[in-house]
Amino acid sequence: MKTEPVLEIKELDVAYHTLTDTVVALKGVSLSVAKNEALGIIGESGCGKSTLFYAIMDYLPVSSSRSGEILFKGEDLVVKTPKQMTKFRGSKIAMVYQNPYSSLNPSLTIGFQLEEVSMFHHGMSRKEARQAAVETLSDLHLGDAAGIVRRYPHQISGGMQQRICIAMALLCKPDLMILDEPTTALDVTTEAVILDIIKELKDKYNMSLIYISHDIGVVNKVSDRIAVMYRGEVVEFGNQNTIYKKPEHPYTRALINCMPRAGVLKENTQLNTIPGYVSRRSAAETGCPFVARCEKRNATCEEKYGMVERKPDHFSACDRAYATDIPDKVLSKEAGSIPEGAEPEHKTILKIDNLYKYYGPHGKRIRALDGVDLTLDRNNVLGVVGESGCGKSTMGHTISGLMRPTRGKIIFDGTNISVSWRKRSPETLRDIQLIFQNPGRSLNPSFTIENIIGRPMLKLLGIKSKQKRRKLIVDILKKVDLGEEYLFRRPKQLSGGEMQRAAVARAFSIAPNLLVCDEPTSALDASVQASVLNLLVDLQKDSGAAYIFISHDLNVINYLSDYIMVMYLGRICEYGKKTEVGGSPRHPYTEALLSAVPDVDPSLKRGEIRLHGAPPNPTKKIKGCPFAGRCHRKVGSVCDTTPPPRVNFSDTHFAYCHISPEVLNSEISVKGIKK
Repeated sequence: MKTEPVLEIKELDVAYHTLTDTVVALKGVSLSVAKNEALGIIGESGCGKSTLFYAIMDYLPVSSSRSGEILFKGEDLVVKTPKQMTKFRGSKIAMVYQNPYSSLNPSLTIGFQLEEVSMFHHGMSRKEARQAAVETLSDLHLGDAAGIVRRYPHQISGGMQQRICIAMALLCKPDLMILDEPTTALDVTTEAVILDIIKELKDKYNMSLIYISHDIGVVNKVSDRIAVMYRGEVVEFGNQNTIYKKPEHPYTRALINCMPRAGVLKENTQLNTIPGYVSRRSAAETGCPFVARCEKRNATCEEKYGMVERKPDHFSACDRAYATDIPDKVLSKEAGSIPEGAEPEHKTILKIDNLYKYYGPHGKRIRALDGVDLTLDRNNVLGVVGESGCGKSTMGHTISGLMRPTRGKIIFDGTNISVSWRKRSPETLRDIQLIFQNPGRSLNPSFTIENIIGRPMLKLLGIKSKQKRRKLIVDILKKVDLGEEYLFRRPKQLSGGEMQRAAVARAFSIAPNLLVCDEPTSALDASVQASVLNLLVDLQKDSGAAYIFISHDLNVINYLSDYIMVMYLGRICEYGKKTEVGGSPRHPYTEALLSAVPDVDPSLKRGEIRLHGAPPNPTKKIKGCPFAGRCHRKVGSVCDTTPPPRVNFSDTHFAYCHISPEVLNSEISVKGIKK
């Protein structure tokens, strides 16, 4: 039997008014959330997901207006005064934000911040509030809850901080909890634990949930139903299996097809992309909001557009989603094949021998890299994965010369380059380029795109002619799908995807032989991420360059890489071809990482392995295996006292583990993907 909805939104409009025009942020949004139901909201940046829930909480700026109905247990929140809304905020409707760092006060203890929630909303004494805080932290599977409440936010990890924010919301004992991308910045293992906790606590506290994300795989883990938003409208609404298997709206299908997923590899498939970008919506605009980017548009898009129940509990505003008529783009030739004139694939371009990198003074040194060995051949992509703090970025920055190794050798193309960039030759500086995670912070805001791309041409290639540089810059811009009109724009005039394309153009402008990509797609929407990944594949085909691609997204790594290296606390856990590491993982840590990957297809199931606790203190020398304290397959005390041996499974596949090769080959915890 259906129960009365906890939240019902009817024809909600939100607009932002400026001195020159009016921007429509939400138009005619209608949604409902039942008791103890989890509703997922997906869509690209700028689709109105966050605005919708700021409208629910009445957190909109004074320059905005809203109309329609927001019924919470029958009461219309739109007509409530700010004073009346204080009875709903927190105590009845709680919100968990994306960035825990901005939600927690760095000058107050965690216990004090948790206590004031119960004292304000429920009138508890400080002693009662402290007890409630400790109990709630225990519900969130945080060990030593009594000790955590005495710490400050900077003394705990990002995953623990996010759980503190969830605890603050739970202490309000709300009927509805809204979570605005709370796991976007977290590692895949931490994300999996938090998503499990959210599902568990929803049933324990009998709450309703609204989960906002741009990642349909994450939404699948917690949601019963999914609403797809585009440019301020809900364009499709239904259960997760229907949304994935039989979407009706072209935008839903396009969004799903953009995402790297099981079976989609660069060798045989190019990721689908959505042309154009999410544009602002004017007050005068009518009809389908997706029509400008839709591959299925026709002359009837204006008059036949509107939300209709196509099947029981499945609503969509259009019924022309493509499924088989616009399939994944199969490549005519193998992606990553060696172009004419390129070096043979087997020739080694990079060799790292026993690399160490320590931070800090003697006695309290952080062991960021603890004896890494690596070989990379030309025209290959090495994917590096692991949790935050495992040394991925440190390794990339050391190879590129931003950091000098503590000891060990970095041999690039036969030359020892184990020094900082200041002591490297111009040829080496030209041959190794770096793409950073945040393009907005890596591009000089005061320079035009022409200056940004042209500077390395002048400094490293010695091209002094401005006309010659401009011609080369226009050619490279065309390769990254940016036109000549971008020459005179500055970074602030570009979207996130365009900025990342400009960063890629800068890196390739001097024809490097090795490109270090430090999470270049982690902050991008699915459609923009797909276009950047396609671009990287195409540029590698043309140049024959080698990549080191650093990421915590295993779907992206599996799509782009030829080899995968798994790191944990500065050491290598497992290394091999992507078919070996992704298809037959041997190290327990790799198994845990793969089991935590959110699947775009909700029917795909993996054996669940959840990691609890935190990695050991990186300032202390570890005698045995660094993963021993969290390992679900720990052999015994030998794991704590003796360094794990290298176990070879093939010429290209090995792992460092005390479990015998026979057991590792026969008892794999993750049995692959099951329907």
